[in-house]
Amino acid sequence: MPRVLLICYYFPPLGGAGIGRPLSLFRLLPEFGVECDVLTVKPTAYRVFEPELLESLDQSRIYRSGSRDPQRLLYLAGIRKVRDAQIRRAGNLSERFFPDNKKGWVRPAVRMAGKLMRKKKYSAVLSTSPPVSAHLIAEQISGETGVPWIADFRDFWLSHKIEDVYSEKVQRAEAWKIIDRIKKLSAEVTTCNPSIVDYLGSGSNIYNGFDEAIARLWRSPVDRSKFTIGLLGTFDEIVPVEPLFRLLAELQERNVELFRRLRIVQVGRVDEVWFTEMLDRYNLSDKCISNGFQPRTRAIELLNEMSLAYLSLASEKEKGIVPSRLFDLFASGRPIIAAVPPGSILADLIADSNNGHCYDPTDKSA
Repeated sequence: MPRVLLICYYFPPLGGAGIGRPLSLFRLLPEFGVECDVLTVKPTAYRVFEPELLESLDQSRIYRSGSRDPQRLLYLAGIRKVRDAQIRRAGNLSERFFPDNKKGWVRPAVRMAGKLMRKKKYSAVLSTSPPVSAHLIAEQISGETGVPWIADFRDFWLSHKIEDVYSEKVQRAEAWKIIDRIKKLSAEVTTCNPSIVDYLGSGSNIYNGFDEAIARLWRSPVDRSKFTIGLLGTFDEIVPVEPLFRLLAELQERNVELFRRLRIVQVGRVDEVWFTEMLDRYNLSDKCISNGFQPRTRAIELLNEMSLAYLSLASEKEKGIVPSRLFDLFASGRPIIAAVPPGSILADLIADSNNGHCYDPTDKSA
């Protein structure tokens, strides 16, 4: 049976959206007749942890190398959990730590990968980004061993495109050199949505999906007297919640009876101070049940009363992004209302589902 080495920084016990695709690859490749080992990082400081996801995995196939990146160093200094603002500040260091602030993981990971290559016979190396440093590890290992390399992109570069990440022309040029090298040296480039294929100029698209076992936990709402809007996952400057709150504030004036029945259930990682202030601003505090981040099975349990799900993207700059929670919402069977830029990939997917409505967040009348 062929065997691949999957190189990914984000993997359980780290949690959140970033681990979904690597975790699914590790779980599902064996169903397609491909054994999979994972090379990831030793414990790091992070904002969200889901250690329960490790319970069902063959941990003998998970290998962890050291690193000298900021999150690993924070862990070694005794810090276990960091706030979103700290993560964003670390992300802003990309211009100083090119191509990203995980470059301190490259050398230790290459050393461990070399040992694994000598010990086991791999048919391919599969790296998934972000961080782009994962591709640098795979590039070096593939070059040294001749083992074919598959480069998977979950984002354009980081969350945004190269030209939106770097302010300096020199760094943009260097980033595109890395992209060109990846396309030239890898046996295949894969992406999680077609807008990334278009951006890179080549590749094969493989959409994300949902976990079938978890999807079976969705149930029909029991309390039909309430109209519940569900907020699943992270809401921030990329995926804003304010377009929804603006509409609900107006609904309070236009349809008192519907507003009386309305409630909001939030499950996911948000900045609590920011979210509370936003609710207060639109007089929605008494309408919202905030649950914060929850394990995946508990998240569905809390959202099973959901009548409608909400999603959004901030601007034209994000219209190539597809939040992975979309596929969990598809699995729920609930209709989706999405405040997204026209022509976005997200809008196209929701339209194809025939179970949702998208509107331009700049056009409130829509």
